[in-house]
Amino acid sequence: MSEAATQFAPGTIIPLAQSSKKQWELGQVRQICAGELTTESQLTAAVQDSASWNLSIRSIEKAGSFQGSGIAQALTLIAGDFLQLDVDGQIHGLEPLRPLKIETSNPVTTSQPAEELLVLHLTTTPGRVRGTVRIVELSKKRDQYLFDGQLGVLVQGNGVLKLNGEEQKLEVRDTVIGGDVAEPTISGRGFMAVVSLDLP
Repeated sequence: MSEAATQFAPGTIIPLAQSSKKQWELGQVRQICAGELTTESQLTAAVQDSASWNLSIRSIEKAGSFQGSGIAQALTLIAGDFLQLDVDGQIHGLEPLRPLKIETSNPVTTSQPAEELLVLHLTTTPGRVRGTVRIVELSKKRDQYLFDGQLGVLVQGNGVLKLNGEEQKLEVRDTVIGGDVAEPTISGRGFMAVVSLDLP
């Protein structure tokens, strides 16, 4: 699904399998969605170049560097064991399912991965939107709600979306749009990255 076609209606599923692959400095990138945040905390679509937030999944296949560009970034390792990052001379370890927030205008250098890694990559523009990523464990007994300004990405295991009395199976790395009124909920066995976008 292209960014332009995404309407961000609560409960919408964005399948990663339908996104196209592009290259970035360290491997491939698959765009999930990009947009703006209204004063009522509603997610709206925008083209990637002008969006105030952007969510993608990126592979890291080699040592190298990528641009900081002065944006805020949250990186979550969703496949693979470990990656070392050098951010402004400070060494950070990126461990599985432990989101790391960075903000720099300088290039970020990565170590040589022992295997191909996958990273959930959230960028936000300082002064326009604040973004956080939280990993939650799904349960069949307790639903995970997704509210206004939130997206849920199934990063491991299996999940089911419940919306308006109906259920729909999620594939790994599918993304669900949240919303207070529709109250989409997720249950299952596995882990979901809950991306929350707020006004500064």
